[in-house]
Amino acid sequence: MFNNLKFLKLRLALALLAVFSLYLVWEITRPQFILGSKEVAVARGDNFIGIASKLKSAGVIKSSLAFMVSAVYRGSFATLKAGQYVFEPGLSLHQIISRIEKGEAVFGSDEVVVTIPEGLTLTGIAGKLNELGFENADYITKIKANFLADKFDWLGSIGSKYNTLEGFLFPDTYRFSKNANADEVIIKMLNRFGSKTADVRAAAAASSRNFYQVLIMASILEKEVPPSDMSLAAGVLWQRLAIGMPLQADATLVYDLGRPIKRSDTTELDSPYNSYKYQGLPPAPIANPGLTALNAALYPQKSNYLYYLTRSADKVTVFSETLEEHNLAKARY
Repeated sequence: MFNNLKFLKLRLALALLAVFSLYLVWEITRPQFILGSKEVAVARGDNFIGIASKLKSAGVIKSSLAFMVSAVYRGSFATLKAGQYVFEPGLSLHQIISRIEKGEAVFGSDEVVVTIPEGLTLTGIAGKLNELGFENADYITKIKANFLADKFDWLGSIGSKYNTLEGFLFPDTYRFSKNANADEVIIKMLNRFGSKTADVRAAAAASSRNFYQVLIMASILEKEVPPSDMSLAAGVLWQRLAIGMPLQADATLVYDLGRPIKRSDTTELDSPYNSYKYQGLPPAPIANPGLTALNAALYPQKSNYLYYLTRSADKVTVFSETLEEHNLAKARY
């Protein structure tokens, strides 16, 4: 009786193993049903677990586990190569792993595609480029804007004290040579900024505000509120400036401190980026904004609101006309 039970358990275990093996074979060989071509950057130092996570997040593979098991079975888990890859519909898991194992990167091996999202800081951009293997990417955070003002006249509006490229590296998708140096990357991104913001700069020149003020405001909007609320929030912040109220924007302090703020920071931090303590705009942008934020800063929506907050639960922006309403909203959310 005992032996029969033991034999039954063994048969069940073998059956489950066989089913799992068949599933893996099916998972490895079937097309992964990619919806359109997907680009994935495999950075130097990424292990096969991290690569599996990136592929799953990008919608390239259905199962991270199947990818990892297959990579271990093939013996390729330690030989997957860094690069920028494109995966088209119809590829099997086996073909996807093989492509990364062989280093068959997109656009040949001499180019890298990188997407810079809206709201990234210079430090964030440098970190992203460092991940992709660009040498001296940190130079982006150090170069002074006036060094390039002869090539880009709109950089001439920056004051000498905070002479930074923050705000001017346009968020977009770029294709760089793997051998590109930091200067080439900067020039390409500034050229993109120039072409993408020509209309905004022209409109700002015809308005009561200069473009650098619009750029600073846009960078605050990019970090403070979602795109759908940017125009209304811009109206609130410009109105605060007009009547001599401090902006009281958390994002300006976060930028200066490099961490989430504490209540004491709003009164104790002696910095021109402390928009609770000092009136006016901060001296320079706090991020690199996109066109939605720039247009919102240039064309704010007028209202009677003077306050807003972001609900922590769902990130919805709640606007208020009076301090009393604002305090009630803070207590509620």
